[in-house]
Amino acid sequence: MEVSLHTLMEAGTAVISDVFDTMDLLPPILDNSLFPIPGPGVRFIGPAYTITGESHRWSGGGDRAKLAAIDAMVPGVVPVWAGNDIQGVCCFGDLLTEAMKARGCAGVVVDGGVRDVAYLRTLELAMMVRYRTPAQAIGRWRVSDRQVPIRVRGALEDWVTVTPGDIVVADDDGVIIVAAAFVDEITAQVTKWADKDSKAREDIRKGMGLIEALEKYGHL
Repeated sequence: MEVSLHTLMEAGTAVISDVFDTMDLLPPILDNSLFPIPGPGVRFIGPAYTITGESHRWSGGGDRAKLAAIDAMVPGVVPVWAGNDIQGVCCFGDLLTEAMKARGCAGVVVDGGVRDVAYLRTLELAMMVRYRTPAQAIGRWRVSDRQVPIRVRGALEDWVTVTPGDIVVADDDGVIIVAAAFVDEITAQVTKWADKDSKAREDIRKGMGLIEALEKYGHL
């Protein structure tokens, strides 16, 4: 698995997306509105640890299901937060981010909001999030389950299903999901595709015409 993760991360989301296309599969790319924290250059990969929640009016000092979900995380996972109908409030802020960092998470994807962004930028935990807000979730939105199949907003389709253990790849181009069942096949194809891209890039750098390159490599 480590070899596959390294190969997929080095290839990047664009190459992985192209490979899905060659397999006649719709690339499972997440919402294009996701933005990086701390900023450009964010890249991470790892198995999905899924969390889902819902808007709900309630009282109390903390969301115990949310805290338990974070306490159960293990090193290397990428928590994927499905906000579903969340609106205007955060899934978490500085304290829970510190907890995810302490548990060794590889990165975080949030189909929802975060707060304390200035502080989050100082932490060495890369994130891709949909929006920022000062509003807390307590009393407004809460976690309903963890480590179950979830739906998050997609780029090429309205919703993308993420199952625990699916591989999450994030970089400057966005976030793409590689289902666990496809990891070996996608990795093998990515290696071939990346090699072809590298050769095409070198030929173009040396002055080869684009039409000639298309005829030679079959794709640009």
